[in-house]
Amino acid sequence: MHLISSLLFALSANIDSFIVGMSYGIKKSDISLLKSTIISLVTLVGTIAAILMGTEISQFLPASCTVGIGCALLIGLGLYYILKALFGFLKNKIRKMEVKTNEHVSAPADQETKTALLTLKEGLFLGLALSINNFGMGIGASITGLRLVPTAVISLVVSVIFLYAGNFIGKTKMPRISDQTADIISGLILVGLGIYELII
Repeated sequence: MHLISSLLFALSANIDSFIVGMSYGIKKSDISLLKSTIISLVTLVGTIAAILMGTEISQFLPASCTVGIGCALLIGLGLYYILKALFGFLKNKIRKMEVKTNEHVSAPADQETKTALLTLKEGLFLGLALSINNFGMGIGASITGLRLVPTAVISLVVSVIFLYAGNFIGKTKMPRISDQTADIISGLILVGLGIYELII
């Protein structure tokens, strides 16, 4: 049962890795399997730190309410991502309506992007940014009782796959998902994980 929770956490926490990989692919910047692994390892350090911190916090909380608090954090974070995405969709719709009323405004999508190279230093900063983004999720998940080792291993594998696959898709003509769509997917998974942990 804990493996399902670990997988749900890994999918939600690493959806940003897919978007990052895809954005670099659109710019024709190659993220090799080695670079994907390095970025994912940096992200993993932050995830492990968050899980360990959550475990420490849970020791100071009453045993009867630790799962409830952790689930509330996960569900709250998930709802935040969903609302953030909905506001993003609304803002984009308003922006498109304004563009249509102005003939002199050209669509950003028609502009060509310059080729960018992902350096090792940039990859390390990217991994750090992704790990900070996952910090709150890791704390909330660990308070619910998520185990460190399986969660860390599954998160690493999912992160590498998402980065590499996103980069590959970004370089093709396949349909791409927006940041808002990714936030909604991540938010729904987090809400699902919170409810799942609450009822098992």
